[in-house]
Amino acid sequence: MLLIIMAVFHENGILNAYRFEQEQVKMKEGNEGLKQQNDLLRQEITALKSDPYAIEKIAREKLNLAKTGDLIYRIVSTQSKLPPIK
Repeated sequence: MLLIIMAVFHENGILNAYRFEQEQVKMKEGNEGLKQQNDLLRQEITALKSDPYAIEKIAREKLNLAKTGDLIYRIVSTQSKLPPIK
């Protein structure tokens, strides 16, 4: 009986091995996600090094820049002055 308890609950026992296996599975999934993210970043870097349109897209979207001659529309929200609901 003592051997069974030690085999299950000891620091090198079955429960601990199962926990390590589950942790390893989670880490492998995390690594796959990071590999995919790295691939996307490599593609973006390559595009930014070689494609001027990619640079322009980033400048327009993230930096809010515009070329000469572009029309820029600004949407302004107005607050209506309706009486409060009673």
